[in-house]
Amino acid sequence: MRALIFNGSTRPMGNSSNLTGDIIEKLEREGIETLRVDLYSYKFTPCNACLTCEMRGDGMCADQSDGTNEILGAMREADLILFISPSYAGSIPGPVRTFMEKASLILEKGDKGLRGKYGAAITVSEHDGAETAYWQYVYWMLRAQMLVVGSCPMPIIRALVSPEYTQDKLAMRGVDNLISNIVRIAEDM
Repeated sequence: MRALIFNGSTRPMGNSSNLTGDIIEKLEREGIETLRVDLYSYKFTPCNACLTCEMRGDGMCADQSDGTNEILGAMREADLILFISPSYAGSIPGPVRTFMEKASLILEKGDKGLRGKYGAAITVSEHDGAETAYWQYVYWMLRAQMLVVGSCPMPIIRALVSPEYTQDKLAMRGVDNLISNIVRIAEDM
């Protein structure tokens, strides 16, 4: 299994960034090939709904400058796509949202390149917004016709300063269950 892990945090050493590293270690220990993408390192241009992606039908954006096409290519090659991010102002971080809005139109109007792939999400917030961010990821994956991997308890973490994420025992149990579910899928592939 090839897993593409998105770190959606704009802070290189925050809870989400550090949790991303922890999860990659666990997945690689289980024999899962991983690729980490730190979305904060990109400057995505917003989609202007030019619909060139629909006219071309190849799953590519006309804007070749911001890395969207390269990331979409990596997503198409992956078996699993995992989003890990904080919640900012009760929602997913701005750079992630810009990418997801653009990618959504490209995938919907273009090649539907993520159909049937596995997807999952983990979110972190100090007190509110993580649930909203989590469901934004799930909704995006469902629109992309992906198979969403869940866990119980939900992998929605309460933390402010890293490594506080490790102290939310219930949510971390959800993260461990999510990893177990991913490993089970990998074993069946």
